[in-house]
Amino acid sequence: MKRRFKSAIALMATALLSVSMVACSGNEKEGGESEVEKGETQALQIFIPGYEDELWKGLYDAGINDFEKENGVEVEVIPAGWDEANSKIVSLIQANEAPDVMITGTRSLRQFSEMGAIESLDGFITDDFKAERVENVLETAKIDGKQYGIPLAFSSRALYYRTDLIEKAPTTWDELLAAAEKVKSENPEMYGFAVPTDITSGTDELFNFIYQNGGSATDESGNIKLNTPENVATLEYLKKFNDAGLIPDPVSTARADQAQMFQNGDLAMFVSGPWEKKVLDESAEKAPYGVALLPAGQKMAETLVTDSFSISSQSENKELAWKLVEHMGKFEYQNAYDEAIGFFPILKAEEGEARYQDEFLKPFKEMIQHGVPEPHVPVWDTFNKEFTEAVQKVMTGAATAEEALKSAEEELLKN
Repeated sequence: MKRRFKSAIALMATALLSVSMVACSGNEKEGGESEVEKGETQALQIFIPGYEDELWKGLYDAGINDFEKENGVEVEVIPAGWDEANSKIVSLIQANEAPDVMITGTRSLRQFSEMGAIESLDGFITDDFKAERVENVLETAKIDGKQYGIPLAFSSRALYYRTDLIEKAPTTWDELLAAAEKVKSENPEMYGFAVPTDITSGTDELFNFIYQNGGSATDESGNIKLNTPENVATLEYLKKFNDAGLIPDPVSTARADQAQMFQNGDLAMFVSGPWEKKVLDESAEKAPYGVALLPAGQKMAETLVTDSFSISSQSENKELAWKLVEHMGKFEYQNAYDEAIGFFPILKAEEGEARYQDEFLKPFKEMIQHGVPEPHVPVWDTFNKEFTEAVQKVMTGAATAEEALKSAEEELLKN
């Protein structure tokens, strides 16, 4: 899918220079020099996962269209589904066709920085730029002390629960298990909780529990370390839900399924973000719901999930690419994006918006202080696959927690 901004001058330039008008700025001159001709429209590419969604597309296009008009620039969108986003970026990088600007899960920044595929942005960022942004959110996109990404999306989690079936929301792991057992005993046709292990979002949600039990994905040096007492105990705890029949099949259940199951009366509790509100409001009369803080294990914790802009090291116009990143992060675009999707503030100026004072969002907002960034692992796709498969083996009894985590760790350390 391509988006083009065409003026009369640009069309004339295309007719005269059709061979030269490619997805990079400027034209190749004798001696290898490159410069932007007078009247020629510069071009950038931006990689956007999820662009096929009409809501997301409209939000991105609002900023991109204005950028094109204000700067005389063509912006071509390279779309991808979230499931394939990481592998598609790697393929583009290896083919030396990486887009100038890329939107990725912040969890992938370590991989791309170690490949030398993305630029450190420290040379572009000013004190004023930093001062405008929520500090701990900006920090999630740092690798080894360097800023490799600029977060554009930040989500928080809370516990959704049926208020007509659960008098008081559980506050600890023990209470969560007990509440799920009570719901199941009183409503045999209903599941008390859900533990999704889908490849798209399962790891993010599972790490809420990993962090709550003092676990992690790596050691202090950043090396993969999954087989730890804390992680083993976490998976053993989650297995109790499946052993007792309190959750739907963890292998086939995805995070995206939970709201619909809740709405249908098949589920009494689940963990997710604010974006579920619209669906749940539709059935609130027959399935009344509340939201609460995530139950604590050894401590309160949640996974801080962010997506970030990065700039390709292959870009031939990094200054213009940075200008696009700055533009897309302006209040008018960032605030509209966060409001429409149900994300939390990237900019400090957003924190005063009335929506963040809403009673519904209070648990999500309060959880942020307990947030831990997603694991910064060498190769996210490989880690995601090995970890979710290890959890699935444990949940279904195919392996013990120690066996599954040891095997996954060994496999990851081979790469």
